[in-house]
Amino acid sequence: MSATSSLASRMIVAVAQPHVQAGSPEEAKVTEARELVRLAAAEKARIVAFPEGYPGPLRITSSFDAKEAMVSAAMETGCAVCWSRVERCADGRWRLVAYVHDRDGCEVMRYERGHPATGDVHPALSGAALAPGAEPSVFRIDGVPMGVVICSELWIPEVARLLAVEGAEVLFAPAGGGFREVAPNWQVIARARAVENECYLALTQHLFGDEVGSALIAGPEDLLCARTDAGVLVGSLDLQRVRWLRGHDDSMESPKPFRALPGLLRARRPELYSRLVGPQEGLYDYSAAERWR
Repeated sequence: MSATSSLASRMIVAVAQPHVQAGSPEEAKVTEARELVRLAAAEKARIVAFPEGYPGPLRITSSFDAKEAMVSAAMETGCAVCWSRVERCADGRWRLVAYVHDRDGCEVMRYERGHPATGDVHPALSGAALAPGAEPSVFRIDGVPMGVVICSELWIPEVARLLAVEGAEVLFAPAGGGFREVAPNWQVIARARAVENECYLALTQHLFGDEVGSALIAGPEDLLCARTDAGVLVGSLDLQRVRWLRGHDDSMESPKPFRALPGLLRARRPELYSRLVGPQEGLYDYSAAERWR
């Protein structure tokens, strides 16, 4: 029996899209997060993902620790949890760190965001510029390979592609929010990442003020569901379909047995892409130490 044939053929996943209550203490998000995990579990979700920096802390001036609450919520409900916070790492630098805890409360992923937002985004949201972390890695829930791309990393196609090449069939895209004018294209990019990597992608964000939400769950061939208001969005993923698309090639057959080109990961020629990893002028300087003080 092949490795993929022994995996679940379907899985229910969820994303939570909370509304930011102006003036509420940041630690109040922990109580809200626990309730959102319960709501996701009630819909039979095997994992729920929260926005970037949720339940936090998101700001460097906050000192609470949400980890114990997230671990206990996963264990109590049997639903794995993908959550994140800003934390001071061992080298003294601040980073956005995402965690995944499985239904037994075990930490199966810790990812320090590799591409912090450029410009004034993190100083405005978190109170400090954030340092870059390591490359993303694949984790498994119920044996299904998954990955996380954080906020604007979704717009850098190499991040999602790396995870797909390493086998991820489901990608979670927790974002900070404040999309506004960028929201329509953020959703387009989310769907594009699902199509080009022949995977499922689940996007969510914070809702600031009267912002319209962009939460969605997309597959390689269809948009499964979307939500503009606060709450939990749940989708049932046909993982066997992802495996079929990845294992087949394009065809002139008509009618076509697919709605997105199959075999895209098989069609790559990595030997042609060496310039992508070579030195280039004009790249953003993530290593400038003064940005992290």
